[in-house]
Amino acid sequence: MKKQTVKLRKWLTISVLAVFCSVLFTACAQPGLSGDFDEAAVKSAANEVVEAVNSKNSDTLREMSNETMKAALTDEALDSVYQAIAEGGSFQKITDLSVAGASDKETKEEYAVAVAKAEYESKSFVYTISFSKDMKMAGLYYK
Repeated sequence: MKKQTVKLRKWLTISVLAVFCSVLFTACAQPGLSGDFDEAAVKSAANEVVEAVNSKNSDTLREMSNETMKAALTDEALDSVYQAIAEGGSFQKITDLSVAGASDKETKEEYAVAVAKAEYESKSFVYTISFSKDMKMAGLYYK
């Protein structure tokens, strides 16, 4: 009888942990990309953004941006981005690029978000780039 109780508790504990883990992983899963976006186009645009940052092409970055981003991408702001990225040395390659969906909590507008891991000579950076439905860059972050 005692062995059965131990086995039952063990089985119950494992079951509870399994349910907890499945709920946790479901809650942490990235939302899917909206049907309004083409994943290949988002990845291509993200590559263009990283290329423009590495070549210090401010005009291209502004052309790719929505109006809010154009206003935020001042020469001073871009110079600080270029300086920070230069600390990594020369650009090597993008080693990982994933795409997910997101929406603005206030406006409910949907975005495509590309996360690109870029390797440089002495450092790596992770770019998070948001695009609106008209494929205009709506956000650019790096760390």
